[in-house]
Amino acid sequence: MAMAAAMDPGEQHTRFIEWAQSNGVEINGIAPAQFKDRGMGIVAATDIKQGDRIVHVRNTSLITVAHQGIQTLKFPTKTSIHARLAAYLALQYAKDDCQHRPWQDVWPSQDEFKDILPLHWSKQLQDLLPHAATGNESLIARCALTSDTRDGNLLTQCTQRSNLERDHLSIHAIRPSISRDLFTYVWLIVNTRTFYWEYPDLPNAHPRLPKKRLQLTADDCYAMCPFMDYFNHSDKGCDPKADAKGYSVTADRTYKAGEEVYVSYGSHTNDFLLVEYGFILDTNGCDSLPLDHLILSQLSSEQVQVLKEDGFYKSYTLSPTSPTICHRTQAVVRLLTLPSRRYTAFVSGTDEGAGDQGKVNEYVIALLVKYERQIMEIMDEVEGLRTGADVTTGQHNTLLRRWKQVQAIVKTGINVLSS
Repeated sequence: MAMAAAMDPGEQHTRFIEWAQSNGVEINGIAPAQFKDRGMGIVAATDIKQGDRIVHVRNTSLITVAHQGIQTLKFPTKTSIHARLAAYLALQYAKDDCQHRPWQDVWPSQDEFKDILPLHWSKQLQDLLPHAATGNESLIARCALTSDTRDGNLLTQCTQRSNLERDHLSIHAIRPSISRDLFTYVWLIVNTRTFYWEYPDLPNAHPRLPKKRLQLTADDCYAMCPFMDYFNHSDKGCDPKADAKGYSVTADRTYKAGEEVYVSYGSHTNDFLLVEYGFILDTNGCDSLPLDHLILSQLSSEQVQVLKEDGFYKSYTLSPTSPTICHRTQAVVRLLTLPSRRYTAFVSGTDEGAGDQGKVNEYVIALLVKYERQIMEIMDEVEGLRTGADVTTGQHNTLLRRWKQVQAIVKTGINVLSS
């Protein structure tokens, strides 16, 4: 593997490392580094063997809602965990003597977030995001094969924006001194830099648990984890592990000094990564495209009801790897193209539907061919954007790269289904 083009990150990061090591973070054989055009990450400072523990963050170094500083703020019960963490960080951020100041000093700046996160992009750019990433209906309508149905997937950016608005309103009601700009910034810090933490260090009935143990959801299990947030994501990387003593990362393979070391945030598409974290991967084995905006507009109200009753309504996907079209897509296309008994036999599992596959593939190919034409029109529009105050070069390049990836997935789908 090629060595990462890494540079010395500077004095602030050196100070943070010293602070982290004195505050319960064990660092072995790795170091933060600045990458050209990519921000910060982690490189191997020495040769590393598979299975070596390269980071351990003590449980008492984490910031969770069980943290004493957050407990003393006595947030209302209905305040989300995300909002509580953001409000705490905002209140700390304004203090000159904040104990986390060396950590805060190495976070991405507000200007960096405005450049990379679509939440901050101009409406012109947001309108041109792929369907899975945008909450704007103009693009949904353009990509639907008929314009009379606007129903689609739960859209990432729309959800993100509504969650931010909800959390800001809840905190403003009890802490009006926190400005909207600062709250948005720290809310995004939490959104981009937290890890999953089930409070394994606390007994089941501990009063600092946000809920009873069996009632905990993913939204209850946010943890800010100093130093761990340096790691960049890859679909194949080290897998962070948590136990009662804290968070650890062990090497998933051998690394030569100078190689970048990644962790995996999970199985995420590039649209999700763009909206949530502000980047896309050149190679992502977990990438896929939603097909809801192409298929839902083809359904009658009676067909929608059938799909809802059978549990096959929405969440249709196209993948660049096998299976090209998911089982749910197989089902809905059978309902659209075949006698109802053939659809029923497929969803009930009494017939795998091999005899009907050719007709199913033909239908999906026709959808994808029309979508490919629309993609080309959108790419022409993106290429024609002028960079300036409202459109930075980085935003333009990222958007165009993503549409080229979308086009490639669609082309692959057409080719595979045609063979």
